[in-house]
Amino acid sequence: MKYHVQACFNQFICTGAECEDTCCKGWCIPIDKKSYQRYLRVKGAFGRRLFRGIEHKKRCFRMRGSVCTFLNRAGFCDIYKELGRKGMCKSCREYPRHREDYGQLQEVMLSLSCPEAARLILSDETQGMWREKERMVIAEEQRAKEGDEPATDLVEDLEELRQTMVCLIKDRSIEWRQRLAMMLVLAHDFQRHWNKIQKAGYPYSEQRRRQWAKRLSQRYLSRTAAGRFARRIEQIRAGEREREIRIAAWMRLMREMEPVLNDWKEQWDRICSSLYHQRSIKEYQAFCQQFERASADLEQEWENLAIYFVNTYMLGAVYDEDVYGKAKLVVFGSFIIREWSLFRYAIKGRIDRAELVGTAYRYSREVENSDQNLEFLEEQLKKNPLFGLNEMLKVVV
Repeated sequence: MKYHVQACFNQFICTGAECEDTCCKGWCIPIDKKSYQRYLRVKGAFGRRLFRGIEHKKRCFRMRGSVCTFLNRAGFCDIYKELGRKGMCKSCREYPRHREDYGQLQEVMLSLSCPEAARLILSDETQGMWREKERMVIAEEQRAKEGDEPATDLVEDLEELRQTMVCLIKDRSIEWRQRLAMMLVLAHDFQRHWNKIQKAGYPYSEQRRRQWAKRLSQRYLSRTAAGRFARRIEQIRAGEREREIRIAAWMRLMREMEPVLNDWKEQWDRICSSLYHQRSIKEYQAFCQQFERASADLEQEWENLAIYFVNTYMLGAVYDEDVYGKAKLVVFGSFIIREWSLFRYAIKGRIDRAELVGTAYRYSREVENSDQNLEFLEEQLKKNPLFGLNEMLKVVV
């Protein structure tokens, strides 16, 4: 059993009442079965308050307006105050720590949706490095619940592909947009070959997939790869007007999601109006260039953001075999956060790490912390004509 831990994972310390956007508001917090049964056994006045503060049919905490009913006016949790850390439910105790199980590999990392975790992720000097540890077994009841174990050789192939993507993202000899484009096309090429050998039923298909993964990694990391790729996509480049229309369509898609944050739809209307309706195409281009100059010192932060998405999504293809869809999520998230930061720059006249952290964690709360919204986005990326390969490249490059 391999056990990967995000390098900055142990640096996380909850800021509690000092947090600018506590995780105790904005959504209903589910209660795991074990904690729920423990809460029912709590006696006295606080036990009665616990009982009244739970929606028992949904098994979640009641909300007081937009915040958990147990969040007091000082910004602290009354359950923690009365019962200690062990008395908290699993969701509250573990968040923003997140674990994924890929059979013989488990990975533990921080979620971008927490402001303090987002600061650590975007400022991470190791740029998404994993610390590897050995772990003997997973609890049997958990394994039974998760079903069949993913094939180890597939996980290893996806690990290699993921590492190639990380190397591309960190290669500053290549222009930033082209790095994301190369990562997207790499995933597309891998997916096309994988689908082909599965459909044809080739013998030793696992070996063929592994050979193809290694060949692609060598091809995309070669010295001549960037030059060849730039020539390859030159004919795909869209005009600035078309590119603006396409990215505006991506942004409007966000408005169709189920609101997690307050005033979500109204806020997205303001963003789209400010960026795409109140400015001419020349003004928008000039403003983008001004933003790029102002954010030139944030190169590592933008890289860390894309690496976070790669590390979070790519190995999930062991379950749905959709490497290409995962790469689309990386590109989409990176560009939506970039446009959102552009809007914030228009308001505040500056762009720094704090502003980028703000847009990044809010995007994650709306998308990654909502199964409904994540499924909606995955479906759009798969079926909407806006997200064909050439159509996405016209936005990216």
